[in-house]
Amino acid sequence: MKRTRKLWLAAFLTVTAGLLIVGLVGLVNVAAAEDNPAGAAVFKSKCQTCHGADGAGTAVGKSLNAADLRSPQVQSKPDAELIQVISDGKGNMPGFKASITDDEIHAVLAHVRTLAKGDSTPKKK
Repeated sequence: MKRTRKLWLAAFLTVTAGLLIVGLVGLVNVAAAEDNPAGAAVFKSKCQTCHGADGAGTAVGKSLNAADLRSPQVQSKPDAELIQVISDGKGNMPGFKASITDDEIHAVLAHVRTLAKGDSTPKKK
């Protein structure tokens, strides 16, 4: 009986600690996104015309086959791939490495991560 209770307690503590860590990481990511007005500002000036404020795409963007930035297809991509797309462009999307800094590119990426459908926390660090 004591062994079963110890195993249950160990499992409970492990799960509780894991949930606490996941929760704290989520809070830190939300805070980081909210503390990133530069990313939102650059997104608004460079990306919003095609991708829209929420990342879903505007009529102009949809006519150019702009990606839905909220989609799992975009959100599941690694940061390095999205940074390359922002920098060099892809398809009809122009590259921005000549017009914004590396820090701004990373800030835009952080903002894009906040656009995930049904979620307000950044993805894929």
